[in-house]
Amino acid sequence: MGLRGRHEQGGESVRSARTRNSSQTRARGWLTLALTLTLALAGCGPLQFGVGARHTPVAPAAPPTIPLPPMLGAYHVFTTDLLTGAVASLGAQTVSVSRSVHGLGLSSDGQWIYVTDVTGNRLVAYRIQDGRLTDQRAAATGAYPVHMVETADQRYIAVTNFYGASISIISTQTWRVIKTVATPPGPHSIVLAPDGHTAYVGCYLGHAVVALDITTQTLTGSVAFPALIKPYGLALSRDGRYLYVSDNFGGRLYVVDVADVAAQRLLTSLPIGKSPALIARAPDGRTLYVANGGSRSVSVVDISADPAAPRVIATVAVAGFPHGLAVTPDGRYVVVAGTSSGKLSVIDTLTSQVIATVGGLRYPNDVVITGA
Repeated sequence: MGLRGRHEQGGESVRSARTRNSSQTRARGWLTLALTLTLALAGCGPLQFGVGARHTPVAPAAPPTIPLPPMLGAYHVFTTDLLTGAVASLGAQTVSVSRSVHGLGLSSDGQWIYVTDVTGNRLVAYRIQDGRLTDQRAAATGAYPVHMVETADQRYIAVTNFYGASISIISTQTWRVIKTVATPPGPHSIVLAPDGHTAYVGCYLGHAVVALDITTQTLTGSVAFPALIKPYGLALSRDGRYLYVSDNFGGRLYVVDVADVAAQRLLTSLPIGKSPALIARAPDGRTLYVANGGSRSVSVVDISADPAAPRVIATVAVAGFPHGLAVTPDGRYVVVAGTSSGKLSVIDTLTSQVIATVGGLRYPNDVVITGA
């Protein structure tokens, strides 16, 4: 600092004031960074560091192709990178989409992959051809779109807008939003019921799960949770009777009987890891896999004996702060996005062990897997 006044006492006052101001500025900066990282590591925060900082645009280099581990050679594996704004098709191609992207999803026929552009407030679609992404389409959404589902008849896509407290219903015929449906704050995960048009939405900041009829664009019911519970990831039992909800704050997995959503039947809950995020169900419907960000692990949950009474049968340590994950179509492997590590972890479902990791990413956030 070192500015001196005419008198020593005055100089000391200036230095003291500058020291206090500097300390306060650093404190505000660290607080902003801490809040940003807290949201980001929960999977829903924009990674923009600094207050009022100027950013000089730099022409991006061609993104590198991320390797595909040999045991995954029978599949196409896709992941979003929140920091680079790219979608990687492992072993085939990496596509720059935007400054930041969040969630991935598949069309009902498996021919298109959907990605949410959180800085451009768009849903972007690519046709999948031999693992490569072609024929880009896009539609505007609400603020900070995160996840999506498509109806079984492929007419509509519903997109959750985390900061917009809404769901955008997009027509696949026109690629335009035909209706915006208001929700409780912080809608995040969305899962499609077996009927092909009912979706359940976990509202992280609204302490609720809502039911949406996508074809009529109306909310048809809701389940209210206590104020400290933050519904984050969702999955359904194979028959659609039971909804599994991860509580990102309390570290528990809740079971809801959705046969009658209006009855708000919370059946049970069980402890899993810290800060649980997304949930993936095995294709045979017997197992759930829950990404636990805070404990750097994946909980393996058995629902085969009684879907209404799940039980944790294994906990697998993985790289980084896991957020998204997906199971291969044959149920043989689980691929987990370890956000803060820049790595994907590959779990062998027969042994519940990590058998490979994939590097070369900055902040992998979500995963989708299809057959090759």
